[in-house]
Amino acid sequence: MCNTCKTNVSMGSATAKTKNTSNLWTHLRIHHVELFNEAQKTKEKESCETPTLFQPKIKDLFQRHTKWQKSDERSQLLDRAITEMMVTDNQPFTMVSDSGFKRLMSIVEPRYTLKNEKFYRTEMLPKIHQKVIQKVKTMLQPENAGNSLSFTTDCWSGSTESLMSLTCHFIDNEWTKRQLVLNTKVMQGSHTGEYIKEMFLGMLDDWGISKDRVLLVLRDSGANMVKGMRLAEVSDLRCMAHTLQLVVNDGLSSQRAVIDIIAMLKKCASHFHHSFIAKHRLRCIQSDLGLPKNSLIQAVPTRWNSTLHMLQRMLEQKRALSIYAGEHGGYSCPNADQWEIVANLIQTLLPIEEVTLEVSHNDSSVSSVIPCVRVLKMLLQENEGHTTRGIKTLREVMKESLNKRFLKYEENINVVMACLLDPRFKHHAFSSDNVLAKAKEWLTEDMQKEDDDSTETYKFPKRKHMEKSLKHGQIDAMFSVLLGPHVEDTLTLPKVSLDDELHLYLKEPVINRKGNPLEWWKENETRFKTLASYARRYLCSPPSSVPSERVFSEVSAIYERNRNRLTGEHAEMLCFLHYNVLLLNWKY
Repeated sequence: MCNTCKTNVSMGSATAKTKNTSNLWTHLRIHHVELFNEAQKTKEKESCETPTLFQPKIKDLFQRHTKWQKSDERSQLLDRAITEMMVTDNQPFTMVSDSGFKRLMSIVEPRYTLKNEKFYRTEMLPKIHQKVIQKVKTMLQPENAGNSLSFTTDCWSGSTESLMSLTCHFIDNEWTKRQLVLNTKVMQGSHTGEYIKEMFLGMLDDWGISKDRVLLVLRDSGANMVKGMRLAEVSDLRCMAHTLQLVVNDGLSSQRAVIDIIAMLKKCASHFHHSFIAKHRLRCIQSDLGLPKNSLIQAVPTRWNSTLHMLQRMLEQKRALSIYAGEHGGYSCPNADQWEIVANLIQTLLPIEEVTLEVSHNDSSVSSVIPCVRVLKMLLQENEGHTTRGIKTLREVMKESLNKRFLKYEENINVVMACLLDPRFKHHAFSSDNVLAKAKEWLTEDMQKEDDDSTETYKFPKRKHMEKSLKHGQIDAMFSVLLGPHVEDTLTLPKVSLDDELHLYLKEPVINRKGNPLEWWKENETRFKTLASYARRYLCSPPSSVPSERVFSEVSAIYERNRNRLTGEHAEMLCFLHYNVLLLNWKY
């Protein structure tokens, strides 16, 4: 019976086995069209949500439990994924022998046969390494990376191996800054300047990079590294972060009162680091005073900012430390005058830490060196007021050290040109007009040396406007004569001189300091075609060798307890892949 019109509808048969609803559907379609359409939609929706039930074939049942062959594409995909996981997460190869990992893989994919650690180490690792090398070599070609490349290099010594790193920096055709880890090469001989030169040039040769493509090499202040770059006859620059470390150390060691305070606070930090009871007592005092329950920080000689962080934490816990010293002793607590010096010292060091962090960032450029040094000089120039009380000598020594150590930076073509071509700074940070005049001379000299076939020049195809227009008819030809050349016929437009282009560029206001200079050049390269090619060349250099030092931070993680027998060759592969596989987003 139809529930809508109460009409009896035949069920198609008298026997229950052959009864059906076909007649009822027909009744709905003829007499109740709207209800029929709604019922059809509901039926289709339910059929999509309900999985189709079918009896599996015997072959399918066997395949669900049959182990994949080693040559199976699915098995090879998992081989590669497991090796990539070890590389990117710094996992030891012995992980594949761990019970938990074996159980995980048996649940995730029981058809996959987990291999032993030797397979992933000796077969998969070199195979992936070679593929990534080929991909990186393609990225380094002049048509992709331009003719000028910048590098950072550093040396590291571990318990079993000594390594030398090399990172490469360039700006690609899309105005994106690229950073690649090229090598963490094992060093066999004594680390002399001659040996470092051979290592550096050998690494360039391995990648097929000619020495004339080397724009700038960032390195530390070690005598052997300085000599090695000089012998290699490449343009090099001292790491700005290392130089700032020396400036701060000069200041901190210049005043006896400051030396005594730092020594006193380091002893205080050691007291709590070596005693669990002292830590517990300090926590109770912090809780009673409502202070943050933070642990004290110890200063490390190789990182000056650890001294700043120690001072900040001590000043934060000043009341708790004073109460603890009065009740339990164990160390001397600074007096009121010394705490004031600590506060003033923090105010002096904070801008230097901000600059250090800025020049250590992955996206930072050597263009920021001159502006940052100029700002620090201005801050240290102010030697009056309550924030300088007790540390005037320190500030004066730091200012003199800053002037001495960064004296020749405005004579370096790479530093000056990068600053000039950075739309955030331009010529405003230069100490005098002579620096701008020198930069103009360098630009003119470069223009004269520039080859017409250089891959960095932005060329436009030659087109004969009149001949092309005639192909589209006389009307188009006459309009071309009447209106003159249009925007696509760039070769027929009058050529803008370098002086005019530079004058227009300098006349425009600078962009926000937090803005992206490469985005600006991407949008404006058609307006400043000549300057854009130089901007792409000079803005690629980093201001410090921090990228190479970060590589060694990963090396120390690679040479962990579970990998203490790792060879230098495999360590080099792992470090190379750790960075570049992620950079390539696993596409190689």
